Amino acid sequence: MKKVLFVLLFMFLTMRTADAQTITSEDIETATVNQIGNFLDERGDMRRREIQFFHSFNDMTVPDGQAVIEVTLPGRINYMGLTSVAIKCKVDGRVYKALNFTVRVNIYDVVLTATHDLMYDKSVSESDFRQEEVIIDGRSDYIKDFSVIKSLVPARVIRAGSPVTLNLFRSPMVIQTNQPVRLRIKYHGVEASAKGIAMTRGRVGDMIRVKNESSGKIITGKVIDEQTVEVIY
Repeated sequence: MKKVLFVLLFMFLTMRTADAQTITSEDIETATVNQIGNFLDERGDMRRREIQFFHSFNDMTVPDGQAVIEVTLPGRINYMGLTSVAIKCKVDGRVYKALNFTVRVNIYDVVLTATHDLMYDKSVSESDFRQEEVIIDGRSDYIKDFSVIKSLVPARVIRAGSPVTLNLFRSPMVIQTNQPVRLRIKYHGVEASAKGIAMTRGRVGDMIRVKNESSGKIITGKVIDEQTVEVIY
């Protein structure tokens, strides 16, 4: 009796194996990597990328037929964050297994990084930076050429090794407190000039307080350059 049961069980397993196929964990990971790659390629992002998986997949046995792994990205790809992935394993159009998990998408690019700590508001030179391939986020303002920031200063302390983005820099102070300036005065379409004294510091585009030397009146004007403040009435 035991012998007969063994034979029947063996025949059942053999027949099931003959009429089935296996979708491996490697198949699932490959399909995910390809889909994310296609998504990025279609958007013109050809930079090097790596996909990190945090979920362990078991091999799946499904019936014989046309097996398809459908991968969709329910949301956007989160650079340096977690990206949601949804998978459906189908055979001849029928869903046999659905999975939802997250991956980390690391995108690499060659950008400028600081060779040492860069101090707030201090001028920088090309030797303060080097080009490195680093993991970046979704921002588009990473700096690759020093010429973009050569006339700017750090808006805060930038630590050594940090990738450089444009938002870390701003215009330098061009006018100092008590500095003589030229006032460019516009009044109803008429332009005049006068001598003035800066009451506060300012960068190009800043509004600062200035004193008109001839009238002694303190007014507010816009910094145009290192010598000129524009006042509009």
